[in-house]
Amino acid sequence: MEAVLITVIVCLLVLLIAIVRRYRLLLSELRSFARQVEKRIDDEYNRPVRVNVFHSDIAELAVKLNEHTDAKRKLSIEYKRSREQLNNIVSGISHDFRTPLTASLGYLQMIEKNGLLEGKNEEYLSIAINKNEYLKELSDEFFELSKLENGQEEVAVENLNLSNMLSDALMEQYGWMQERGITPVLSISDGIVIEGNTVYVARIIQNLFSNAEKYAVRRMGVTLAETDKGVELSVFNDTDDETDIDADRVFDPFYKPASRKKGGSGLGLYVVKCLCEKLGARVTADIDIEGRFSIAIIFPLNR
Repeated sequence: MEAVLITVIVCLLVLLIAIVRRYRLLLSELRSFARQVEKRIDDEYNRPVRVNVFHSDIAELAVKLNEHTDAKRKLSIEYKRSREQLNNIVSGISHDFRTPLTASLGYLQMIEKNGLLEGKNEEYLSIAINKNEYLKELSDEFFELSKLENGQEEVAVENLNLSNMLSDALMEQYGWMQERGITPVLSISDGIVIEGNTVYVARIIQNLFSNAEKYAVRRMGVTLAETDKGVELSVFNDTDDETDIDADRVFDPFYKPASRKKGGSGLGLYVVKCLCEKLGARVTADIDIEGRFSIAIIFPLNR
């Protein structure tokens, strides 16, 4: 009886040792599999998981993973290629549109300035100018976006005096502000310097002011200061009671408030977001209960 019991115990120990060894081997393979998956993620799924080093069950899982990610990689490549082709088409069309639109708008403005039309004809001329301005803005924004998304422009970074750039750009805003009775509220610190691209930053400022012009009532303000987070630029304006701006969607392409009566491409703030991303800046939007809409950009500190 004792011999049988000893035999059973020995068999159980052998079985237990086999199970432990099997468990350790499986655990080792799982860890190896996890490391390879992590490498694939870091390498954007371009590196396949090696199948022949694993137990059959894990090897089958590795095969399925390779098949899935390979299909995903091919779709990603095809998507990028199609997007590049679309951007090239949009860029070409926008470029071809810009010159005749600019010329057409110039002629229309010249007729308006000379006062050659009266009554209904003058009204029709005003409508034609507004439509041409809308088309030109849309064409410019499309052209800008196609260059950004295709990476056609290298971001040349230099030290920029943001205080001076804002002050110069504001000089061009006083005309419409005075005409519409908009009170400027300005707090611009002197000598604020950032690292950025002149063209990109100028376009950001232009689009922020253009957006404010479309919606501003009573006040339009600009603040610029250096904070612990970075250099903060804020542009705000009061809005009327009928303006239903969704601050969570203003950076979406083609977003326009339902109540919007004035023209515009709906791409201006989307371009601002794209340019800020290129410059490593963070942009946010907010509208308070009193209807004050504001956009804040935090540029990295210039070290």
